Amino acid sequence: MNQTTTTNPVLTRAEEIKEELIAHRRYLHQNPELGFDLPKTVAYVEGALKNMGLEPQKVGKAGLVVTIGNGKGKTLLLRGDMDALPIKENTDLSFKSTNEYMHACGHDIHTTFMLGAAKLLKGKEKEINGTVKIMFQPAEEIGAGAKDMVANGLLENPKVDAALALHVDPGLDVGKFGYKPGIAASSLDGFFLEVQGKGGHSSEPQKAIDPLMIINAVYTQLNSLVGKEIDPREMAVLVIGKMGGGTAANIIPDTAHLDATLRTFNPEVREHLFKRIPEIIEATVKMMRGKYTLETLSTPSLFNNKELCEQIAPFVKEVVGEDYLDVNEDPLSGTEDFSYISNLVPTMFMWAGANGIGDRNYPLHNPNVVLDEGVIPLGVAVVVNSAINWLKK
Repeated sequence: MNQTTTTNPVLTRAEEIKEELIAHRRYLHQNPELGFDLPKTVAYVEGALKNMGLEPQKVGKAGLVVTIGNGKGKTLLLRGDMDALPIKENTDLSFKSTNEYMHACGHDIHTTFMLGAAKLLKGKEKEINGTVKIMFQPAEEIGAGAKDMVANGLLENPKVDAALALHVDPGLDVGKFGYKPGIAASSLDGFFLEVQGKGGHSSEPQKAIDPLMIINAVYTQLNSLVGKEIDPREMAVLVIGKMGGGTAANIIPDTAHLDATLRTFNPEVREHLFKRIPEIIEATVKMMRGKYTLETLSTPSLFNNKELCEQIAPFVKEVVGEDYLDVNEDPLSGTEDFSYISNLVPTMFMWAGANGIGDRNYPLHNPNVVLDEGVIPLGVAVVVNSAINWLKK
């Protein structure tokens, strides 16, 4: 594990409450919940904030917000997501999940970052030259939580001027932080197609309209789209991860389905493909005499504001040391719904090293992943030091 060489007073204070922070994290890890359905998590976070003398406000379906500061000047938003994944944990941790879900993406630690930040910022409230707004967000894993909170006034009262978020990374050593200016993570568009054919007996195919044949034609057409219409120097990944229909070999089914996901970095590439995919579906299904319904789910690319990153980077280095903050060359190929905020205000999204212990360095979203709790005081100190100093400057 890498060690920082700084003696930053905010980090010292975060280390002093490390055991309290770990207790928060372990409760959340043992009691994971999904999407917007977070009754235990929300109640726990709300109770912890009230014990600090704060007044959390509910925003949207399951979000919480607290504001700390003098209500004047600028407002900086800090984000912590709270939801888990539908994965059964396969670790030997003494505080492993007690249900069928798991915090396999580190959101238990992200929530703990924000609880720690709230406590330290409340203790330094007189030093805050402006306002810090802390959001505790549901439903990041389904790309819906940030959007819901924004739609319900997250960025208003007080109006948010900039936003900051951390995400743990088991591929980085504890102590290391990183960020990517500009496009920092890909967009995600989901396409969920159901084709209505006309079921029938396999001995009389002329009386039926085979939806499996239609789905197969759509599959073939979509898989040729990126290779023929997108510059090969651009990143565009179209994956059809689920398709099928039918119940028996001698029955032509009535319906069939296909589910696909599209990931891109370039907004122009995304716009082109998002237009073309429904066009291809429309033409193919109608050509083969079928009917269809198509649902879509979209999350935009995450964008880090270069100027804001340059402003905040020195405050991160004050905590972790000059050599422990890296500028990444490549964006994340996955998707982060913090993008809904980055499309509206300047943001900085950072990775925080949480390299697993010993031989347990599994990737995020793996049932075996174990994250090093040494990242917790560092993450708390990074967001607190950044918030106080950015507002001051």
